Amino acid sequence: MATLSPSPRPDWDRRQSELWAESRAHKETYFERVGNFDIYIHPSILSPKYFPETVWFGENLPPIVQGKSFLEVGLGSGLVSLYLAASGSAVAGVDINPNAVEVTKKNFEANGQTGHFAVSDVFENVTGKYDFIFWNHPWAWDGTMQTEDEKLEMFLDEGYVTLRRFVSQARDHLVEGGSVLLGTVPYANLRAIEEICAACGYAQEIIRDGLGDLGNGVTEQYYIIQIRPL
Repeated sequence: MATLSPSPRPDWDRRQSELWAESRAHKETYFERVGNFDIYIHPSILSPKYFPETVWFGENLPPIVQGKSFLEVGLGSGLVSLYLAASGSAVAGVDINPNAVEVTKKNFEANGQTGHFAVSDVFENVTGKYDFIFWNHPWAWDGTMQTEDEKLEMFLDEGYVTLRRFVSQARDHLVEGGSVLLGTVPYANLRAIEEICAACGYAQEIIRDGLGDLGNGVTEQYYIIQIRPL
């Protein structure tokens, strides 16, 4: 039996662009069954209907979090947080996009789950402390590529400025013994992530990896990086 492996970068880029175009065709909020949940998806967020990373993180985070308190930064549709709430975690979340916060609240209500959600630029409006803080961060760091690849708009954090702020401020919102869980992909600048963590006084390691099916024979790889204050 053949073992799946990540597709070559050109195949991945091509398929990502196809999915990006399909997702951008939606002009209004739409309703889909994605993973274990029926959810509303606003066109301004990264759609889990087309990009399977959201379901992968949703399925793989609960065994790590094990019912402890959970804050998600960058809610999108709220699907990751739904998986955590359904597994027994007390869930909160923030997003800079008001549409994401609104649709997350709607999805929690529709699926009989509870959580606390707010519009916030990273930790700006976050109160309280949590056992785990998760962010599926924008992995692209070089804005010069954006002129050639429109989809990088959704995945771009120029120079990892926002990631640096996230990592440096996360400590203030973790309980003692808590940790950050960073969702990322192999095409992120993993060396830069390691350097940011070290500069902010954290240890980091990849604790889980896996593959997602993008369709048309293309697969992509995901990582969960655990980041712990030293």
